[in-house]
Amino acid sequence: MARKLPLFVDPEQLHDVLGLPHVQIVAVDPAGDYARAHIPGALQIDMPDFTASAPPVAGLLPDEATLAEALSDAGLRNDAHIVAYDRVGDGQAARLLYTLDVMGHSDLSLLDGGLAAWHEAGFELEDGQPQAGRSAFEVTRQPDGIADRAWIEQHLDDNHVSFLDVRSAAEYAGADVRSARGGHIPGAISLDWLHFKDARGRLRPRAELLEILSQHGVDSQCDITAYCQSHVRSSYAYLVLKYLGYPQVRGYPGAWSEWGNVDDTPVRTPSDPA
Repeated sequence: MARKLPLFVDPEQLHDVLGLPHVQIVAVDPAGDYARAHIPGALQIDMPDFTASAPPVAGLLPDEATLAEALSDAGLRNDAHIVAYDRVGDGQAARLLYTLDVMGHSDLSLLDGGLAAWHEAGFELEDGQPQAGRSAFEVTRQPDGIADRAWIEQHLDDNHVSFLDVRSAAEYAGADVRSARGGHIPGAISLDWLHFKDARGRLRPRAELLEILSQHGVDSQCDITAYCQSHVRSSYAYLVLKYLGYPQVRGYPGAWSEWGNVDDTPVRTPSDPA
């Protein structure tokens, strides 16, 4: 039954499998927030546990040994269907699921709307500390889901590769500067990740998502790399494209916090000559 869970699950679908041994729910939450309120039986992991930084660069993928240790400490199991949620707009939970996906674990779901959606549906919450013990989670890096700076530089002029910038329009234009330099990767398509969500912060219907992507010129036949500032928002976009069946999708850990903080990467803004 767990393997039939869709990539994006609603609270009712998750409630139906609550407590099943082959389903693990994990809150991407600081320990204090988790202890105050979480979905019954949920495990807990925090963003710093499964990301790395090399200031000013944030949102990097740790090495496999570090990730295996962190995921094992959280009690996650390779034989489980893992459902992640957060309380801050789904991006942090999406980043965990991206990490799991590119480390070889594909039985995954995101609780659409996170803890707020669960609470709105009227389902129970509990408090206290995680109950599961340590596991022995194994990871196997999947390079096809990962783009790094060198890979992007090699493919800037590749007509079969597309870059999807899911930051705000102001960040893309260089008006909102969050690194040493503002702007975007040359040729990148601007599509704010919030366009994937409806007014309630839930995923839009499939037909609407496909229309939005088509209107922005996102070609499903391209090798698509999604990025934002530190690959939180773009992890959500990565999952959306996977959900829609796009055949080749990558994420760029580090993202603009890397690209915009070095002085030898090409950067474009709307004021640049064509």
